[in-house]
Amino acid sequence: MDIKKLADQYHAEILQNILPFWEKYAFDSLYGGVYEAVAENGEVLSTDKPIKAQAEAIWAFSWAYKTIEPRTKWLELAGATAEFLLEKGRDKKGNWYQMLDRRGSPISTGSDYTVPLYVVMAMGQLFKATGEAHFVEVAQKTLIQTLKRRDASLKKLVNDPDKQRYFKPIAEPALIGHVLLEVESYMDRKWYKNALNNLIRELTDDFYDKRTDVLLDQVTPEGHFWDCPEGRLIVPGHVFEVAGILMELADRARNRKLLNQMLDLVELTIQAAWDEVYGGIYNKMDLKSQPSLYSDWHNKRAWVHQEALQTLLKAHLLSARKGYLQNFEKVHKYVWERFPDATNGEWYDELDREGQPILRHKITPQKGCFYTIRNLAGTSQLLRLAADAKPARPRVHSDSK
Repeated sequence: MDIKKLADQYHAEILQNILPFWEKYAFDSLYGGVYEAVAENGEVLSTDKPIKAQAEAIWAFSWAYKTIEPRTKWLELAGATAEFLLEKGRDKKGNWYQMLDRRGSPISTGSDYTVPLYVVMAMGQLFKATGEAHFVEVAQKTLIQTLKRRDASLKKLVNDPDKQRYFKPIAEPALIGHVLLEVESYMDRKWYKNALNNLIRELTDDFYDKRTDVLLDQVTPEGHFWDCPEGRLIVPGHVFEVAGILMELADRARNRKLLNQMLDLVELTIQAAWDEVYGGIYNKMDLKSQPSLYSDWHNKRAWVHQEALQTLLKAHLLSARKGYLQNFEKVHKYVWERFPDATNGEWYDELDREGQPILRHKITPQKGCFYTIRNLAGTSQLLRLAADAKPARPRVHSDSK
């Protein structure tokens, strides 16, 4: 395996395949913003505009301008989309909507905390690209308010007098992890340290089951396991995602115990989640290996494999253990044979168990550009570190800084 050549391959995929598709088809030149859904041939399938999609596009093109090369067109697209987002995307109190129509009128309000977190990353990246203080002020205010509201909501659920069954999803703290790795340079140091400690505590105490060495996808607001299909759910993509975040934080803090826990978790997950018959990583699993109630459990999702690629490389760089690089090669081979669309551009989002695309659309409500670009860029960066690495452990750093 030519590691340096692979690093170039991942970088070139962003530059020659992902960004060009979005630049050509995703943006509404008439009313501004990014469309909700686009087919593989560029046909617009839905002119609605999710706030999340606007934020992902702002993040991606601001990041590309700052990190790859300062193309004026990229910054113009990010800036125009940010103007649309800031003008249309929130109410008078500053609360972010969930969905807008093509002209920018609100369709639905936010139903969770992920939307404002994507806005934080978008505004933060645009600030890094432009240096304009207004964008970082929006990012700071939105992040502080969002985490405060989430904490209050969880406390309310814990103290619910009716004691109904609620679950909190790991997707939220995982996204908070990405946000905190990006915003360190412009947040108050004391506030940042406290937020980071709270995140690590939540992930390791609430979602990481030390008895079974697994990362649960949903737990009660108190952080407890509940023996039901939702409570037993394991999503390998989230496992790789969270393990990658915690390995980086453990490496920074020289926390060997946490690092070893995550290394074990990655090793166990790739073994358990790999489809030995058809290849690829399962979409969902059951903690007790019960028959799944989710019909898509054996499907293969692009983001799951993208997270695995980056996290396996981090594990390889941070450990003397054998096997991580071999597993990276196995996942890499599967990914590049099936997900990229060499004819129309971009990547397929979801395959069936045998590796055939379920939907050929390239932009959907579930599939934006943030995870694809972040993971391809991070994988390229880690491959360059691996190519230059000596036997001693190199430090790994967030790809988005």
